[in-house]
Amino acid sequence: MKLFQVDIVSLERLVFSGQASFVVVPGEQGDLGILPGHAPLMAELRPGWVRVDQGDPVAEEHFYVSGGAVEVQPKRVTILLDFVLAAREEPGREDQEKQQGRENLLRARVSALEYAQMEAALYKALNGLQSGQHPLRSRRIRGSGR
Repeated sequence: MKLFQVDIVSLERLVFSGQASFVVVPGEQGDLGILPGHAPLMAELRPGWVRVDQGDPVAEEHFYVSGGAVEVQPKRVTILLDFVLAAREEPGREDQEKQQGRENLLRARVSALEYAQMEAALYKALNGLQSGQHPLRSRRIRGSGR
């Protein structure tokens, strides 16, 4: 069985490093399945589950991710993430509720981050308007006689 190196890295730490026979990541345009020898690519990830198959169903790892990026090389896959939650074992009913709560919290953290980024961009744009750097004022409108 062919294997390749998989590294999953969050902003806070190295989450996983090991060999895998198959990886599934939540790409922006749909899930991506990655096998050994895959053609090189880079892709953005949407929130969802990353599955790392180590050749044994017992050794399969699952991670809920908030989004990020994946770099695929023929012998290595690197997954870079903002936030990640590891699911080490199959959850029972109570654990599923806790997991759902953690996923909702993760979505809220991502939403708060996106909100902060949008707020900063809006603040920058408003400061530009107040300082007279409005994009329409710097252009000459043809035929208006200005």
